[in-house]
Amino acid sequence: MTTEPQSPFEYATPTAAWEPWYEEYRYGALYLFPPAPLRSRINALRQRHDPRSQAICDAHISLTVPLPRPLHRDGVEELAATVARHASLAIRWGPPYQYPGVPGVVLRIEPVEPLTALVRALEGCRCFHGAAARRYPFSPHLTIAEFLTLEASETLVRDLEGAGLAGEFWC
Repeated sequence: MTTEPQSPFEYATPTAAWEPWYEEYRYGALYLFPPAPLRSRINALRQRHDPRSQAICDAHISLTVPLPRPLHRDGVEELAATVARHASLAIRWGPPYQYPGVPGVVLRIEPVEPLTALVRALEGCRCFHGAAARRYPFSPHLTIAEFLTLEASETLVRDLEGAGLAGEFWC
């Protein structure tokens, strides 16, 4: 008799209070968290302009689709080896931006190409086999606010102009 290896992680148990999309993220996904003090600065903007999003997760760049099942040690090792094969890079962030016709305000993230290559490599790992397909093409960004109207998004982008929301960090 073979059994599934034990995951070294604890996962939340779904409850009736979970929003429908929470189940999809039950086992997590991979994110790039910006360093302090940038993360604190973006978190403060998120708290002010979209406390609902901030309550769910700190400022981050979403890299992968959600994991389809619990992550095991061999998956962690494969992910670590995959990341180690990719060169470090300077991440440029900002300025505030609104995707055309989409409510929400984000900070642009560049360079896109090496991040896209990393995402492809990560999602090619065995732990992502059977994962749901990506709904939209990968577009790296840091979300400031997502639960806004189109009009409120346009206003917020204008309000944030000149706030010095651009820079670079090493990853």
